[in-house]
Amino acid sequence: MATVLVVLGAISAAYGVLMAFLYPAGGFFLVWIALGAALIAAGRVEKIRRAVCGICAAVLVAAGVLCGMIWGTASATPPAGLDCLVVLGAGLRPDGTPSESLRLRLDAACVYLADNPETTCIVSGGQGLGETRTEADAMFDYLIEQGVSQDRIVREDRSSTTAENILFSRELLAPDASVGVVTNNFHLYRALRIAEKNGLSGAHGLAAPSNALYLPHAMLRECAAIVKDTVVGNI
Repeated sequence: MATVLVVLGAISAAYGVLMAFLYPAGGFFLVWIALGAALIAAGRVEKIRRAVCGICAAVLVAAGVLCGMIWGTASATPPAGLDCLVVLGAGLRPDGTPSESLRLRLDAACVYLADNPETTCIVSGGQGLGETRTEADAMFDYLIEQGVSQDRIVREDRSSTTAENILFSRELLAPDASVGVVTNNFHLYRALRIAEKNGLSGAHGLAAPSNALYLPHAMLRECAAIVKDTVVGNI
């Protein structure tokens, strides 16, 4: 048992270090490092082993339930012929181009827009800390490069959170428009909850894929965000 805990702890800590290099934004990688340190300590110090294992088991069960809820919408596809897609912003690279997660969202939108030529698109995202331009501008340029007509794209460039993505994009929609919300698979469950709370109760989800290496990190972070939103009521 002690050896297993030490090995699991080492894996968790190593994954946290990897996330620190690849996806440092927000500092959530520290959770993996802290978890790894706790497991290693439990493996080496018998007095704290039972307590640490109990806490980890409780967290694992709770995370499992939340991950099941998240994964229930992770392959959502909207019906054809929607009036508009709302593509939620994400971070930009230092050169001002879309990050990997954002490119995947935009690629999913491109496929839908190609199949549904009457559908328009709102690209939603302001200028975040350390970004050289608004996410909406970067998204607009990317879609144009992929062959989407600029007449089909509207920029919403004020938002800094998912809730603001929804609220500010809603102001640009025609009354009673049918809407699809585009985001990565791990984020779609929470995005649709936020849409429900902010005036887009009939929105459909369009799930974009995500990097498999990043997925465990993203899923755990989403679990924490769901808990926070539920406790604080920030949706």
